[in-house]
Amino acid sequence: MHRATQVALTLAALALTGCASAAPLTETAATTTPEPPRESRSAELPIEGVSTKLPKVGGPMRAFRSPSGNIVCRLDERSARCDIADFSYDPPARPEGCGKGWGGTLLVTGEGAEFTCRVADLAGRSPELKYGRSTVVGDVGCTSATTGVTCVHLDSNHGFTVSRERSGTF
Repeated sequence: MHRATQVALTLAALALTGCASAAPLTETAATTTPEPPRESRSAELPIEGVSTKLPKVGGPMRAFRSPSGNIVCRLDERSARCDIADFSYDPPARPEGCGKGWGGTLLVTGEGAEFTCRVADLAGRSPELKYGRSTVVGDVGCTSATTGVTCVHLDSNHGFTVSRERSGTF
């Protein structure tokens, strides 16, 4: 298949997928030589090895920030959304129509977890969810750890994990 045809098919597929994309856990590789350009990593298989257990559940927090302040999350009875300000992982390819901030917003519902377009920044002075603590609101729970934030839909076990170095859905 010609390169131009492959590019056209890839762009058409991205346009049809809308403004959200699930992705496997990705990490930034520490290298000293520049990497050649590569195609986006898209999730065909969920990430594995992510614990969906919620240690030390405290009172319900509809909004919180990580102790580092780099991750801010909002929860309601059916979903959780987290925004990360600074990250070094490679997010999936940005869907057409998504503006700045792509790759730094993840969402989980009973239907699944995905990277999503950032509509508005989660601003404000949210309380801190200390490392090793969890919060549950309705069907959704999140845990803050030194390795990042993990949020899970308790009925479906869909979720995501996000940190400065890696992020992905399950």
